[in-house]
Amino acid sequence: MEKWNQSYGFLLGKVLQQMETKFAEGLSPYKINARQYGVLLFINGNPYSSQKDISENLQIDRTTMVSHIDHLETLGFVERTKNPNDRRSYSLLITPKGNQVLDSRWEFLIETELEVLEPLSKQEKELLKEFLVKIWNTL
Repeated sequence: MEKWNQSYGFLLGKVLQQMETKFAEGLSPYKINARQYGVLLFINGNPYSSQKDISENLQIDRTTMVSHIDHLETLGFVERTKNPNDRRSYSLLITPKGNQVLDSRWEFLIETELEVLEPLSKQEKELLKEFLVKIWNTL
């Protein structure tokens, strides 16, 4: 067995790379990438979150997060509002335009994942997701 085939990180990274590449094709008309789509998903599920909260929860560097939010705001997908409890920070809300992007691309995301995971049976896909959630919850 070759060494690259023995590395979990390498194999997970390559599968992720395939998913992101395919998903990026469907996001390109909206001028966002997969990570920015993930930020939109987080804000949608956690309205009024701060950039710091999103950064910590999604494990995205704060500087990168500022860039993502600036871009999403420029596109009209999110809205910054002053946090009434901390005037130094902003609360974020998804806009109707941002919701439209989430809704229109969600099915494409699922199709992309299923396409990449097509070699697995339904049970294997469910187990893989269960294992990944278990790992993520312990990080």
